[in-house]
Amino acid sequence: MIGKALYSTPTALVLGVLAALLLPAGAPYVAWLGKIFLSLLKVLILPLILVSIYAALAGGADLKRLGSRTLGFYLLTSAAAAGVGTLLGWAFSRGVAPGLLALAQVSPQDAAFSSEALVANFVPENLFASLADGNILHIVVIAIFAALAARGLSASQRGTLQDGAEAANALLMRMLSLLLLAAPVGIAALVYASLADMEWRAVLELRPFVWAVALAALVHAGLFLPTLLWLGSRRAPLAFLSQVRAAPATALATASSAATYPVSKRVLEANAGVSPDTTSFTLPLGATLNMDGSALYQSILLIFIAQLAGAEVSLAQALFIVLLTMASSAGTAGIPGGGIAMMAFMLDLLGLPQTYLALYLVVDRFFDYPITALNVWGDLIVAAVVDARNEHSQGARAQ
Repeated sequence: MIGKALYSTPTALVLGVLAALLLPAGAPYVAWLGKIFLSLLKVLILPLILVSIYAALAGGADLKRLGSRTLGFYLLTSAAAAGVGTLLGWAFSRGVAPGLLALAQVSPQDAAFSSEALVANFVPENLFASLADGNILHIVVIAIFAALAARGLSASQRGTLQDGAEAANALLMRMLSLLLLAAPVGIAALVYASLADMEWRAVLELRPFVWAVALAALVHAGLFLPTLLWLGSRRAPLAFLSQVRAAPATALATASSAATYPVSKRVLEANAGVSPDTTSFTLPLGATLNMDGSALYQSILLIFIAQLAGAEVSLAQALFIVLLTMASSAGTAGIPGGGIAMMAFMLDLLGLPQTYLALYLVVDRFFDYPITALNVWGDLIVAAVVDARNEHSQGARAQ
């Protein structure tokens, strides 16, 4: 159902762009449709993140054996992706003039980046307030903390909580699938209302953004991840890619890391010889927490948005965005267009105008597919490396 609804999203995007170009005066009359769609998406996405992360971390897998390595490698790959994205985004955005797209500008005081504000946003005080405020960082922290705490409960209590989390996750995914039936209408209205006043000729000046994303993806997918695979498992990267090629190909076709999960599990176990115990833990966790492509792409986009909005970002300040994109990408839904709500939250968090969500909507349909394939490629490599490390540890203990 999700796939059928979102296959028409590109058509809706085109219609929204055409309406903004040909009938800009009509935008105020349909803006409410886009606002309703985005509001409902925000309502669902936060509790969905909370229960899905909890269900993945508090499951029946041997967390002591698999958890630390899996989370460690996911943290490493996400940090590398966000880091290279931030650095290249900062370098390539220097030549882009503020105000280029004729969207809202902000003063340096309104768009101040500080380590104090970022740390404060990592520490939750009230779960319901965090949900009400839409603070994605708080939700991720609370979900991880609750899942780790649940490991100390009795088996019956842990089972009850796990069943409840999985049932809540299934319910929220069902609600999300129904909402996404209206995704073409909502996205068309969002694009129409947001782009009606945009100076389209200026969009052509965003070529540096395309080059930054392409170069960052090439460095991460073609250099960093294959090197990690070789060092961590002694597997030849090209041979491994041949074994698992069906998974990134599926991700490239569907733009859904969640939909790719069964294919990833099958090719890893049947073709690459990865243990089912490893894939059963690492892949569901990766579909929720490990979003290398999203971290890379969102960090670049945030840097460019800040530059366009007139918020001066130094190199040192840009590095703080690494932490933000790592946390936000961890909660990005594994479905096409799942980053819409995440980008809206990050714009709020950084004090940047919500009007720049229009830029995200325009470029996302072009980048969503390869970025999802990069997400899945990272999951596959981490699964292979974790499996090799576990085999090595078991062999050492046997001796």
